Amino acid sequence: MSDRLGIFFSGLCFVHCLATPILLIFLGTNSLASVLETPLFHRLLLLPVLTMAIFQGYYAWKNPQAKLSRVLLPLGCLAVVIAQFFHGPIEILLTIIGSLTLISGHFFHLKHEHCADQN
Repeated sequence: MSDRLGIFFSGLCFVHCLATPILLIFLGTNSLASVLETPLFHRLLLLPVLTMAIFQGYYAWKNPQAKLSRVLLPLGCLAVVIAQFFHGPIEILLTIIGSLTLISGHFFHLKHEHCADQN
């Protein structure tokens, strides 16, 4: 369940990163869409993303068979946290890379857990 939530929140982060600039172009910075660009909104979105990644990363770390998740989840966390220190294209690029890395890490961990349950 936590991997599914991790995929959801990381996917939400990815969509936010792509959609916010487009919304701001069409709706303007005086619109409700400007709330999506505030540091508070970014921190609030980052909280569940990191919580799910750390939680599942712990279980992946305990399982020697989940090698790919053991690498992808910490790298994704690192990318989205570092992105918080930048603005503009670098922030967007790091967040997109981090979100996709986290989604992949959760997906592979979910797949590994599913295969382990079937055995």
